[in-house]
Amino acid sequence: MEPLLLSKSRLNTYCLCPEKYRLTYVEKIVPDKTAIPLIEGSALHHIVENCLVYGKTVPNMAEEASREYWTHIAVQESEYADEAGFRQAQEKILNEAKAFLEKIGPLNTWQMEAYFEHPLVDPLTGEVDESILLRGFADIIDQPEPELTRIIDIKTSAKSPNLEQGNRALELTVYAYLMACEFGFQIQIPVSLLYLVRSKEPKVVWLNSLRAESDFVKLYGSIRHIATAIRQGLFWKNQGINCLWCQHQELCFGKCFAA
Repeated sequence: MEPLLLSKSRLNTYCLCPEKYRLTYVEKIVPDKTAIPLIEGSALHHIVENCLVYGKTVPNMAEEASREYWTHIAVQESEYADEAGFRQAQEKILNEAKAFLEKIGPLNTWQMEAYFEHPLVDPLTGEVDESILLRGFADIIDQPEPELTRIIDIKTSAKSPNLEQGNRALELTVYAYLMACEFGFQIQIPVSLLYLVRSKEPKVVWLNSLRAESDFVKLYGSIRHIATAIRQGLFWKNQGINCLWCQHQELCFGKCFAA
């Protein structure tokens, strides 16, 4: 039996709406056009991430990262009305990225898109479950202090986040768990959400926290339960406000039933 592949995105999607998980990862349905907020959020993320890691050594890194990102986006496959709007978006996002970078300041970064992959491991017993494969890309690994390694996940948002999100973020727990698979579950791993708040006046919000053995134990149990539900075909519509920005809303009538 092929191992069940899970990641922070897949886990988050199932927790948000099991039907969305089915349409995205089982049926593999891809929307005809990519939503503008998704394109621009990804562009901003890409530019800032590259500049934080390579900006010290690569001249005009923001412009280079912007050019590299947008060359892979086709205007006809997006929701932009025309080429002019497409070009305006590129300039707008580049300027936003530069404003955010000024507010963030320099970081002691040493890796971006750090790839982790490991079979599920029980943190208490060390038992390995080869039937579940967990993987993920951590946005940035940095060293805020000597001999202290931190995982940073970058988010874009239209409003400031709840301060508790750093303690609850599933993605941070997943990345820390994957790192602990290599270095031991007894260590504490610093993790941070770096929010780029796209308000009228751009704002940067850091949510810093730690992940430790108790977090890894809870995650292990949650992953086992989610994996069982997926294998049993338990997919249902979790209708609510999230339907308004789901790429599959036309298929499951999310627009009609959104709260």
